[in-house]
Amino acid sequence: MKKTLFIEIIVTLIIFALIYGFLGQHIPWQYVLKNTIISGGDTGSHNYVAWYSHEIFPKLKWWSPDWYAGFPFLYFYPPFLYYLTDILSALIPFNIAFKLITLLGTFLLPLAIYLFLKLLKFEFPIPAIGSLFSLGLLFLEKFSIYGANLPSTLAGEFSYAFCFALFFIFFGFLYRDLKNNKVSGIPILFLALMAISHPFAVIVSVLVAVLLLISSLITRKFKSIFSKILITYGLGFGLSAFWSLPFLFLLGYTSKMTWTKVINFKEMFPPTLYPLLIIAIIGLIYGFWKRKKEILYVLLIIIASTIPYFLLNHSSIWNTRFLPFVIIGYIILAAMGLGFFINDFSNLVFRFKNSEKKLIFNYLLRSLITIAFASIFIFVYLPKTITYIDFWMEWNYKGFESKNEWSKLVALSDYLKALPYGRVMWEYRGDYDKFGTPRVLENLPIWTGKPTFEGLLIESSISGYFHFINQAETTKTPTAAIAGMKYPSFNFENGVKHMQLFGANYFVAYTQDIKNLADKYLIHLRDVNDFSIYEVPHSELVTVVPDINLIKKQKGWLDQSIEWYKAMDFSNFLVFYQNNKEKNEIDNTLKPSLLVKQPIMIKEIKKDSLTFTTENLYQPHLVKITYFPGWKATGAKGPYLISPSFMMVIPTQQEVTLKFGYNCWDKIGMGLSIISAITVVFLIIRKPSRFLSIPKRKFLTPQD
Repeated sequence: MKKTLFIEIIVTLIIFALIYGFLGQHIPWQYVLKNTIISGGDTGSHNYVAWYSHEIFPKLKWWSPDWYAGFPFLYFYPPFLYYLTDILSALIPFNIAFKLITLLGTFLLPLAIYLFLKLLKFEFPIPAIGSLFSLGLLFLEKFSIYGANLPSTLAGEFSYAFCFALFFIFFGFLYRDLKNNKVSGIPILFLALMAISHPFAVIVSVLVAVLLLISSLITRKFKSIFSKILITYGLGFGLSAFWSLPFLFLLGYTSKMTWTKVINFKEMFPPTLYPLLIIAIIGLIYGFWKRKKEILYVLLIIIASTIPYFLLNHSSIWNTRFLPFVIIGYIILAAMGLGFFINDFSNLVFRFKNSEKKLIFNYLLRSLITIAFASIFIFVYLPKTITYIDFWMEWNYKGFESKNEWSKLVALSDYLKALPYGRVMWEYRGDYDKFGTPRVLENLPIWTGKPTFEGLLIESSISGYFHFINQAETTKTPTAAIAGMKYPSFNFENGVKHMQLFGANYFVAYTQDIKNLADKYLIHLRDVNDFSIYEVPHSELVTVVPDINLIKKQKGWLDQSIEWYKAMDFSNFLVFYQNNKEKNEIDNTLKPSLLVKQPIMIKEIKKDSLTFTTENLYQPHLVKITYFPGWKATGAKGPYLISPSFMMVIPTQQEVTLKFGYNCWDKIGMGLSIISAITVVFLIIRKPSRFLSIPKRKFLTPQD
């Protein structure tokens, strides 16, 4: 009916005005739209990721020399939002574009929840109430790293927030396809977009699919559902295969976390959400009593995220990352519960539906109750739950330049920039938060043009293990960032030897204790305000290896390399050969030599290549760049994987060049993406009723 539809549209617009008015009120737009460099938590370090993606654009991923002695850039962290930043920066300043992108997931979530509930065919005003209640999660201050809420977004989880919202759009369209007994391109596209945005929503979507298949066994429609899920997920993965295929097959070249599970019921059911939790419980009971079978689909999300939350332990996936899905699940149940009550109450007041006028009054009563409740939620309830978000918002979006210590950071960067090219190691201190974030010096590659060692994307490089050993030995307050790893105790002398092995050219000390030790082992260059800069002697990028021990590369090779690294005996390096062909190649190329002819000269070094000259032909050369498939050598055999995590080449010519390029998994993945894209285009242009439809046969869902 047109009049009731008009009422629904008007009320929905009012609710969205309240939602985005409240959101907008807590966003410091005067700072978001100011051309400064965003700071705060991990977000302040994401500047480098955004900046370097801009540097290599339009490449989707490549090699970076700037962290962890080099690492495969955006091979193991989804790239989508960074490239969206690049595109947006064509219209507005880059820093402002990046700030806006960090807020994208936050602003998308209310719309995503609304669309999800509309696609599941929930009656007015339930979709609008679901959007409203999503603010309860966004402004939840109980945790600040798991994802989805504003504190997590401010801490750097903006990609999680974006993909979290995409999940509900995807699941809504998947439900519609299954209900209509067809496969369409929309859920495929959203699944592919999720895959290149953040992994956790993809994991939940796979678990939801498994639960759907299990439920289909009960309804005896397994084949029908399986075929549609297989095609949707298969093509979704295929579209993203240019990124996701190398991600899956090259995980062996990453640093693995070992997370101990955290189960905290106060985080799962925070006091600020008790009112919604009570409504959710009542709504769940009432919904089952009234046989509101749509609830089952929300329960699928809760179950799919609760299982890993409780079961994952000592895993590379942290169980807490699934908690936001549990919370939003019961928030949606609360929206259903309140909506059921409003609708049943209105139906009770206007029991006779044969009158068009009474139907309009029914909708008007629903609308008045909804708007009244929304006003209380927005103006009374939510403000009482917010304590620190506004401060954190200003801290981040004002930028590094607004901090009192900014001039000291500029002075340090200017001095380092003037030095000859080389890698910079620095003492970690939580005190650096006064600059904008403790991770501020991870941005040195932007400001100095010189690589450093520590950064985000810890798991993206096998050299991460060894950097954090170096840090533990040279910093009295190390981050110990790789969960589950055993670190050595502080030992600056060992730390210097490890820095030399890692090709560190400069060291930046901050505290007096570390400065005193640096004065003993390093060459003092200059003091810049609170910082002291030192040169690390005998730290060449390429050296001749004294002796090697050939070992077959097996599952535990990294453990062997870590133990070798900690043992401090660098007279014999471990070379991990991939197969017998590689071993024979090494054996046949090496020639005995007692004389090491020096020096090895670095002729040219670029972001993705290195050229050097050497007189030491047919001798093993250690190249202190992280090993990863895709590197190719000319003028030498190799590269081979050598301890700790570097490349070894055996020169056959005086000039050797190492160049990074796409590996076989990149090429296969790109081919799959092209094939999948052609298939999806065909799917979209073809009539949906002719694609995978089963005439005269209704799809039976769990609610049937």
